[in-house]
Amino acid sequence: MPFNDLGKNKALDGLDESVSGAITHIGVGNLTDPGTGTNYAGTEATGGSPAYARQAVTWGAASAGQKSNSGALTFDVPAGSYGFLLFFNASSGNTNTYLGYAPINGSTKGFFSVDTTLSNDQLFSVAHGLADGDRVQLFNVFSESLPTGLAEGTLYYVVSSATNTFKVSATLGGSAIDITAVAGGEGFFQRVVPETFGAQGQITVAVSALALDATGI
Repeated sequence: MPFNDLGKNKALDGLDESVSGAITHIGVGNLTDPGTGTNYAGTEATGGSPAYARQAVTWGAASAGQKSNSGALTFDVPAGSYGFLLFFNASSGNTNTYLGYAPINGSTKGFFSVDTTLSNDQLFSVAHGLADGDRVQLFNVFSESLPTGLAEGTLYYVVSSATNTFKVSATLGGSAIDITAVAGGEGFFQRVVPETFGAQGQITVAVSALALDATGI
């Protein structure tokens, strides 16, 4: 069910802060997979001095299947590690207010396929831009399923990367995940670059740095 850019733009503009129940506030979450359930599944930042708070977001008009923030965002956060920007339709609360998430610094992303021989556990993606040690999430696409052995939303480490292939591990520099069946045989990856603070700090999101992307549908 592909959409043209006009259809994608109309769908994205339905998430504008001016629309009731759409994305009005952005939060910051820890490294736990936020999930795609009704409520956010991780731990949102809290406390600190100045105290953490969700930030109201304004969105520009969607164009070419993408929609980005039109104003910069700054979050005061206490010591900790943070991996995700969270989409909410309220300034507080986590009951029927959560709408989704984006990885922090997640501009490196793309589709991958799997070697059907299952002989090397490699994910194939031309010029993927990932390097060993990068953190990455994997997602299924359309009605497909991820290859058996891989879990959607899990935060993996990249290992054995080459220009057009990479493997993933549960630990930094660890053994590659054993892919035991192709299943759908393809998926989508997105890099996560966590922000870690030993003391009080700030996470900033520049104008247009947070993109809602419908180019893959």
